Amino acid sequence: MEVCCMGLLKILCSILIVLMLPILSACGLLERDGLVSDGVIAVIDGQLKKVSEEEQDKICATQYCEPNYVYTVNFGRRRAEPRPVLPPVIPVPAPVPPTFPTPTVQPSGDSVDYSKAILGLFEAWKLSEGSREIIVAVVDSGVAVGHPDLQANIWMNMHELEGKPGLDDDRNGYVDDVYGWDYFHNRPNAIDDNNHGTHVAGIIGAMMNGIGTIGISPLVKIMPLKFLGPDGSGDTLGAIRAIDYATDHGAKIISNSWGGGGYSLYMDQAIQRAIQKGVIVVAAAGNSTMNNDTFASFPANYAGVISVASSDEKDGLSSFSNYGARSVAIAAPGSHIFSTVLENRWDYLSGTSMAAPQVSGALALAMSVNADLSATDLKKLLCQSSKKILLDQVGCGRMDVLGLVKASIAGM
Repeated sequence: MEVCCMGLLKILCSILIVLMLPILSACGLLERDGLVSDGVIAVIDGQLKKVSEEEQDKICATQYCEPNYVYTVNFGRRRAEPRPVLPPVIPVPAPVPPTFPTPTVQPSGDSVDYSKAILGLFEAWKLSEGSREIIVAVVDSGVAVGHPDLQANIWMNMHELEGKPGLDDDRNGYVDDVYGWDYFHNRPNAIDDNNHGTHVAGIIGAMMNGIGTIGISPLVKIMPLKFLGPDGSGDTLGAIRAIDYATDHGAKIISNSWGGGGYSLYMDQAIQRAIQKGVIVVAAAGNSTMNNDTFASFPANYAGVISVASSDEKDGLSSFSNYGARSVAIAAPGSHIFSTVLENRWDYLSGTSMAAPQVSGALALAMSVNADLSATDLKKLLCQSSKKILLDQVGCGRMDVLGLVKASIAGM
């Protein structure tokens, strides 16, 4: 079974994951830790340890053992569009309280894609542009926190920002985690080196500043959390820790545009911890044109997760999108979506990865107009307010942001 070697040494001590040695040996972990390549390696109390087959049987008789699955971005196809000519690269901001002048450079080309009109955003923004009290965690490949269309909307850990460098000022187990945490490299600040997470973040909350694009909730706060590496892949352990970080640090919504592997009890438990604390978990349905009712896709198929399919310009299901009348909650535009990417640029990308953050942003916008609504209330209103199309492929239809915002103002 496929497993990944990243992020094995710094994990939750309650997790035991049994891994086959040839995989670890290929990654160089055995040689690094002085272990030989026979038998089984287990992650026990946060450390890689060699165990015999007999010891493995004893461990797995009392504790649940599972592979450390590989997950990848739910990434479709790039539209053949010329890149806009934009300002030079701005370095990642240093961890000091930022002041951001309004950018004045407008990229060439169409900065607002079709999805804004389809979703009713121009009318919805007359009712609310969101709230910076609402935090959406982007669990992905990180975020370009210095992007001129994102920088004012990036969440920061103020305890660490105002603390002493090199110290865990808030005693949360992470040192200098001003801009979240990078679980792929096990270091502070979830800085993107792939494009994917930055594109997702822009769909949710790009600023309404006269350049580039506009996110669905342009006044939201985006919490960057990275467990996917430069090639767009990461592992179960990193994803679990990122979800727990978001849950513990005030995220109201966790947006997940990735998938792969099989069912993970530990991943399921992390998601249920979030849901039990009132956090809404959104996930991309997947890009394999599969029926998730028959072939489960994770994390989209975990209980309580809002699974999102991708729709296109004509309100049809995108050619690449997974679907499922029972398992996929809703569709949202995911074909040819214009959003932020690295090097202070913007680009068109396609995938259920682009559809899921549309829903995350819409829920954040809905929260801003009625703070009394619970997560359960918002899920019901999301479904009730949707356009009743594609009902043979998704449970609720295609999302309607204007309808959701109006329904949220009216309340339950």
